[in-house]
Amino acid sequence: MILFKLFCEFLKIGSFSFGGGMSTLPYMYEMARNTGWITEERITNLISMSQVTPGPIGCNIGTVVGLNTNGIIGAIVCNLAFIIPNICFVGVAYKFFNKIQKSENVNEVIKVIRSAALAIILSSSITIFQSAFLNENGIINYKSIILGLFIYLISKYKKINSILLIIISASIAAICRV
Repeated sequence: MILFKLFCEFLKIGSFSFGGGMSTLPYMYEMARNTGWITEERITNLISMSQVTPGPIGCNIGTVVGLNTNGIIGAIVCNLAFIIPNICFVGVAYKFFNKIQKSENVNEVIKVIRSAALAIILSSSITIFQSAFLNENGIINYKSIILGLFIYLISKYKKINSILLIIISASIAAICRV
Protein backbone atom coordinates (compact mmCIF):
# COMPACT_ATOMS: atom_id res chain seq x y z
CA MET A 1 0.00 0.00 0.00
CA ILE A 2 2.83 2.41 0.83
CA LEU A 3 4.36 1.86 -2.63
CA PHE A 4 1.06 2.84 -4.24
CA LYS A 5 0.86 5.99 -2.08
CA LEU A 6 4.46 6.88 -2.93
CA PHE A 7 3.76 6.32 -6.61
CA CYS A 8 0.62 8.50 -6.58
CA GLU A 9 2.29 11.33 -4.64
CA PHE A 10 5.35 11.52 -6.89
CA LEU A 11 3.25 11.08 -10.04
CA LYS A 12 1.26 14.14 -8.93
CA ILE A 13 4.44 16.10 -8.21
CA GLY A 14 5.99 15.12 -11.54
CA SER A 15 2.79 16.00 -13.40
CA PHE A 16 2.75 19.58 -12.16
CA SER A 17 6.44 20.42 -12.13
CA PHE A 18 6.44 22.94 -14.95
CA GLY A 19 9.27 25.43 -14.61
CA GLY A 20 12.05 23.16 -13.42
CA GLY A 21 13.12 21.73 -10.10
CA MET A 22 12.26 24.73 -7.96
CA SER A 23 8.64 24.56 -9.08
CA THR A 24 8.32 21.11 -7.48
CA LEU A 25 9.14 22.42 -4.03
CA PRO A 26 5.69 23.63 -2.94
CA TYR A 27 4.38 20.15 -3.77
CA MET A 28 7.26 18.59 -1.84
CA TYR A 29 6.56 20.76 1.20
CA GLU A 30 2.86 19.90 0.97
CA MET A 31 3.76 16.20 0.81
CA ALA A 32 5.93 16.62 3.90
CA ARG A 33 3.08 18.26 5.83
CA ASN A 34 0.46 15.73 4.71
CA THR A 35 2.36 12.45 4.92
CA GLY A 36 5.19 12.83 7.44
CA TRP A 37 7.52 10.89 5.13
CA ILE A 38 10.06 13.72 5.34
CA THR A 39 10.31 16.97 7.27
CA GLU A 40 10.25 20.41 5.68
CA GLU A 41 13.66 21.09 7.19
CA ARG A 42 15.06 17.94 5.55
CA ILE A 43 13.66 19.07 2.19
CA THR A 44 15.42 22.41 2.59
CA ASN A 45 18.67 20.60 3.41
CA LEU A 46 18.23 18.32 0.40
CA ILE A 47 17.78 21.35 -1.84
CA SER A 48 21.24 22.47 -0.80
CA MET A 49 22.66 18.99 -1.33
CA SER A 50 20.95 18.77 -4.73
CA GLN A 51 23.07 21.64 -5.94
CA VAL A 52 26.15 19.42 -5.86
CA THR A 53 24.57 16.09 -6.85
CA PRO A 54 23.47 15.09 -10.33
CA GLY A 55 19.82 14.93 -11.32
CA PRO A 56 16.66 16.89 -10.73
CA ILE A 57 15.76 18.04 -7.22
CA GLY A 58 12.55 16.01 -7.39
CA CYS A 59 14.45 12.79 -8.12
CA ASN A 60 16.93 13.47 -5.32
CA ILE A 61 14.16 14.08 -2.81
CA GLY A 62 12.20 11.13 -4.21
CA THR A 63 15.20 8.90 -3.64
CA VAL A 64 15.47 9.95 0.00
CA VAL A 65 11.73 9.66 0.65
CA GLY A 66 11.57 6.28 -1.08
CA LEU A 67 14.60 4.92 0.79
CA ASN A 68 13.23 6.15 4.13
CA THR A 69 9.77 4.67 3.63
CA ASN A 70 10.36 1.46 1.66
CA GLY A 71 14.04 0.96 0.87
CA ILE A 72 15.47 0.72 -2.63
CA ILE A 73 12.13 -0.33 -4.12
CA GLY A 74 10.55 2.80 -2.67
CA ALA A 75 13.30 4.96 -4.19
CA ILE A 76 12.79 3.35 -7.60
CA VAL A 77 9.00 3.79 -7.41
CA CYS A 78 9.31 7.48 -6.42
CA ASN A 79 11.73 8.23 -9.25
CA LEU A 80 9.74 6.37 -11.90
CA ALA A 81 6.53 8.09 -10.83
CA PHE A 82 8.27 11.47 -10.90
CA ILE A 83 9.67 11.08 -14.44
CA ILE A 84 6.77 9.28 -16.17
CA PRO A 85 4.68 12.46 -16.71
CA ASN A 86 7.68 14.31 -18.10
CA ILE A 87 8.52 11.52 -20.52
CA CYS A 88 4.91 11.44 -21.72
CA PHE A 89 4.72 15.22 -22.06
CA VAL A 90 7.97 15.46 -24.00
CA GLY A 91 6.91 12.57 -26.24
CA VAL A 92 3.60 14.20 -27.09
CA ALA A 93 5.16 17.64 -27.48
CA TYR A 94 7.82 16.27 -29.82
CA LYS A 95 5.23 14.54 -31.97
CA PHE A 96 3.17 17.68 -32.43
CA PHE A 97 5.78 20.42 -32.03
CA ASN A 98 6.14 21.29 -35.71
CA LYS A 99 2.36 21.53 -36.09
CA ILE A 100 1.70 23.66 -33.03
CA GLN A 101 4.80 25.83 -32.59
CA LYS A 102 3.28 28.72 -34.55
CA SER A 103 -0.16 28.49 -32.98
CA GLU A 104 -1.17 31.65 -31.11
CA ASN A 105 -3.33 29.60 -28.74
CA VAL A 106 -0.42 27.35 -27.80
CA ASN A 107 1.86 30.35 -27.30
CA GLU A 108 -0.72 31.96 -25.01
CA VAL A 109 -1.03 28.74 -22.97
CA ILE A 110 2.76 28.60 -22.66
CA LYS A 111 2.82 32.20 -21.41
CA VAL A 112 0.23 31.36 -18.75
CA ILE A 113 2.17 28.25 -17.71
CA ARG A 114 5.36 30.32 -17.53
CA SER A 115 3.62 32.87 -15.28
CA ALA A 116 2.24 30.14 -13.02
CA ALA A 117 5.66 28.47 -12.84
CA LEU A 118 7.22 31.79 -11.86
CA ALA A 119 4.69 32.22 -9.04
CA ILE A 120 5.38 28.69 -7.79
CA ILE A 121 9.14 29.27 -7.90
CA LEU A 122 8.70 32.56 -6.02
CA SER A 123 6.69 30.75 -3.34
CA SER A 124 9.46 28.14 -3.02
CA SER A 125 12.09 30.85 -2.83
CA ILE A 126 10.28 32.55 0.04
CA THR A 127 10.05 29.25 1.93
CA ILE A 128 13.76 28.57 1.39
CA PHE A 129 14.61 32.15 2.38
CA GLN A 130 12.68 31.78 5.62
CA SER A 131 14.31 28.47 6.50
CA ALA A 132 17.79 29.84 5.69
CA PHE A 133 17.56 33.18 7.47
CA LEU A 134 15.11 32.60 10.32
CA ASN A 135 15.52 30.17 13.19
CA GLU A 136 12.73 27.88 14.42
CA ASN A 137 11.36 30.73 16.58
CA GLY A 138 11.17 33.12 13.63
CA ILE A 139 14.16 35.17 14.84
CA ILE A 140 16.49 36.55 12.17
CA ASN A 141 19.84 34.74 11.89
CA TYR A 142 22.16 37.63 11.00
CA LYS A 143 25.17 35.35 10.47
CA SER A 144 23.28 33.46 7.75
CA ILE A 145 22.24 36.70 6.08
CA ILE A 146 25.80 38.02 6.07
CA LEU A 147 27.12 34.71 4.72
CA GLY A 148 24.41 34.63 2.07
CA LEU A 149 25.19 38.18 0.94
CA PHE A 150 28.92 37.43 0.92
CA ILE A 151 28.47 34.35 -1.29
CA TYR A 152 26.04 36.24 -3.51
CA LEU A 153 28.52 39.07 -4.05
CA ILE A 154 31.35 36.66 -4.78
CA SER A 155 29.21 34.76 -7.30
CA LYS A 156 28.04 37.98 -8.95
CA TYR A 157 31.42 39.68 -9.36
CA LYS A 158 33.86 36.77 -9.57
CA LYS A 159 33.81 33.79 -11.92
CA ILE A 160 34.03 31.10 -9.24
CA ASN A 161 32.65 27.61 -9.74
CA SER A 162 29.35 27.15 -7.86
CA ILE A 163 30.56 23.91 -6.26
CA LEU A 164 33.54 25.81 -4.85
CA LEU A 165 31.17 28.49 -3.54
CA ILE A 166 29.11 25.83 -1.77
CA ILE A 167 32.26 24.36 -0.22
CA ILE A 168 33.40 27.85 0.86
CA SER A 169 30.02 28.68 2.40
CA ALA A 170 29.83 25.32 4.19
CA SER A 171 33.34 25.84 5.58
CA ILE A 172 32.55 29.36 6.78
CA ALA A 173 29.26 28.17 8.29
CA ALA A 174 31.04 25.38 10.15
CA ILE A 175 33.80 27.66 11.45
CA CYS A 176 31.44 30.49 12.45
CA ARG A 177 28.66 28.15 13.60
CA VAL A 178 26.10 29.85 11.40
